[in-house]
Amino acid sequence: MRWWTQREAIRAWLDSLPKPVGIFACYDGCGQQLLEICRYYEIRVPDEVAIVGVDNDELLCEITTPSMSSIVPNAFGTGVYAAKILDRLLRGEKLSGRKHPIEPLGVRKRVSTDVLAVGDRHVAEAVTFIRNNVHRNIGVEDLLGAIPLSRRVLETRFRKALNRTPHREILRVRTNAVRELLLETDMSLSEISRSDRH
Repeated sequence: MRWWTQREAIRAWLDSLPKPVGIFACYDGCGQQLLEICRYYEIRVPDEVAIVGVDNDELLCEITTPSMSSIVPNAFGTGVYAAKILDRLLRGEKLSGRKHPIEPLGVRKRVSTDVLAVGDRHVAEAVTFIRNNVHRNIGVEDLLGAIPLSRRVLETRFRKALNRTPHREILRVRTNAVRELLLETDMSLSEISRSDRH
């Protein structure tokens, strides 16, 4: 693991960057290595450093801590275009050596880029807790167990920072998570509901 032997140099580079900062890794494996270094040196992701990879390797992106956002390549479109070029070559056509960019399908958003600029440290910690536990059936009481504030103070700070209550933020984050599952998986609402109870 050559990259791990260079972790001090990578940390120095990360420390030299203005914060917050976003880093685009050339592929998911590189992004995963960067996340490991951030975790080792307790550099907060995504609050200080947001990271996005390329290829959307579902297994790799989901097992990283935190889960990693990644650009989804258009593999099918690339294959179709490559087949067309091959067909032209087989027909004896002379082709230029220019590159042919293929637009990606989009970005699969995960926690590594889920940044919310909040000046209040306790509110930021509460929002991070909500996002990290989005697939658990958490409530405001769970927040109070993780954040050293009374319910009244936490709600006041939430309203000041985000113009909504902690309860509304939990509902908003959970609704977004359910919408993504419906768009990107074959799960039904009933299946999503059952999985959230665990």
